[in-house]
Amino acid sequence: MIRTRRPRAVLAAAAVLCALISGALRGAEDSPYFPADRIRPGMMGVGRTVFQGHVPEEFQVEFLGVLKNAIGPGQDMILSRLHGKNVERTGVIAGMSGSPVTLDGKLVGAISYRLGAFEKEAIAGITPIADMLKAAGPAEAPSRAGAERLLSEWSNPLRGAGSGNPTGFPGSAGEMLPIATPLIFSGFPEALVREVGPLFRARGLEPVQGGGGTGSVGAEYPIEPGVPIAVALISGDLSLAATGTLTHVEGNRIWAFGHPFLDTGAVRLPMLRAEIVVTYPSAMGSFKISNATTPMGTLLQDRLTCIQGELGPAPPMLPITVTHRSPSGERRLSYQVVHDRVLTPLLLGVTAQASLQRILEYSAPATFRTELQVETVGHPPLLYASVDSDPGGPQSPAAAEVARNLATVFNALYSNRFEEPLVRSVHLRVDSIPEARLARIGEVSVTPATVRAGEDLTIRVSVQPYRGEPFIREFRVKVPADTPRGPLVITVSSARNLNSAEGVLLQRRFVGAAGLDEVIRFINTLRSDDAVYLQVARKSLGAVIQGETLPSLPLSVIFTLGSSRYAAEEYPAPDLPVVEDSQKTDFVLTGGRRTTIQVR
Repeated sequence: MIRTRRPRAVLAAAAVLCALISGALRGAEDSPYFPADRIRPGMMGVGRTVFQGHVPEEFQVEFLGVLKNAIGPGQDMILSRLHGKNVERTGVIAGMSGSPVTLDGKLVGAISYRLGAFEKEAIAGITPIADMLKAAGPAEAPSRAGAERLLSEWSNPLRGAGSGNPTGFPGSAGEMLPIATPLIFSGFPEALVREVGPLFRARGLEPVQGGGGTGSVGAEYPIEPGVPIAVALISGDLSLAATGTLTHVEGNRIWAFGHPFLDTGAVRLPMLRAEIVVTYPSAMGSFKISNATTPMGTLLQDRLTCIQGELGPAPPMLPITVTHRSPSGERRLSYQVVHDRVLTPLLLGVTAQASLQRILEYSAPATFRTELQVETVGHPPLLYASVDSDPGGPQSPAAAEVARNLATVFNALYSNRFEEPLVRSVHLRVDSIPEARLARIGEVSVTPATVRAGEDLTIRVSVQPYRGEPFIREFRVKVPADTPRGPLVITVSSARNLNSAEGVLLQRRFVGAAGLDEVIRFINTLRSDDAVYLQVARKSLGAVIQGETLPSLPLSVIFTLGSSRYAAEEYPAPDLPVVEDSQKTDFVLTGGRRTTIQVR
């Protein structure tokens, strides 16, 4: 009996196994994707990209093999050789990142990497579609430190120039790197594009001076694999957009590029259609020149293997207006930048520098006053004023210095530790005159040389203008009635010198702020470079409490503030000024003097 049942059981098990295998094979055959582990050398596929206009053209793709773990752990790269009239003339093109490759009608992945420069053959790396599809999952938001790192590299280009591209890896004849993404600057001075070029090249972007800008009229072409896609960072009178190629569409979700844009994780950036004006062939590296046209959706993920977004409305951008008044009249620029924790402070600074260099007509000596106003929902406006002057004109470092200061101030608001502010608008007003107004603080005299508590002091300050006659500023102050006998330190200084001397105190005031309103109040009360500042300080113990300076506190309070219970919010601070006054001038001031008198 047992012998007659065993063959039947074996046959039944075999039938079930065959059914499972057959179902798995049918599932693989039904899948719209061709897996990387089935790629064999010599197989031929088809690629799609746009060389001009918006209609994709096909070219042949010869598969050479699979490089294991080439993109990352468990993330392989498919190596290929491209064939066809256009690609054999241009080689791998900056801007074709994301060009879809199919085999037997199934999607293999996106052309995304290239092998070195001066290529004799169009050798390209392909990111498998399976790895790209994983980018639709959740990702962490970028940290606030990213904005500070970008601003630091912008301010100190030599420090950041050696960072290179972190995604490159050694190849047999060079490096296999992500195909550069063209970053089209429209409305920016050529000198500024050259200046910021290394900052963006280190992140796999290729700055290109262009025209047309974002939001220009273009064809409403179908959203399908192979069409160009742009990610807008700035739109309006100034524009900045990166162009690549769309790889895959699934419902209202899209995948593109096949490598990171800026590798910042979860984002909300505008996606636009794009039109390729021309594909420029070059032995150094061919690239596409394009115009970003109409909005098509929102970029949500910027990951190692691709960018991923959703079709539909584009996210709102931050409106910025720049008004310039000069003896020749008034001019106005309007543009928008993206809301992004990492990018917005840098973009505000770069556009401010571009605006200063564009709207200041003269290259002779210039002095300009800037007023930055930032409107934030639920908080008082940020109001920051600065003045700068330069004998060399607006193309010299003065415009860049002002722009970097504005970006740093904005980042203090935008990247605060309390909450993510909803910034409604930014207004920048610039008043300029075609002359250098620089001056240095000279001699200081104090009368009387000895004084009693409660009596008046007269401080006279000599100010020496650049190529001008010196003039005098006079202060009259009363010595506080509770001032003990001993030395009284008189400091007369420019804002820069005083801020440098008080660097630790200013940092404690900023860090000790109790909320965003206090951060804004701290920024609004920063000293101005066109004023002479007077400080009278005595030997005493004070403190910084939640951003406020309190001089001459009782010793018992100082001991309490020094305990671990209060150490995070309050800081003991000796020799705080008991009197501070200032007088405005028409000059940008430097220098300072310090003297000591005796209280009897």
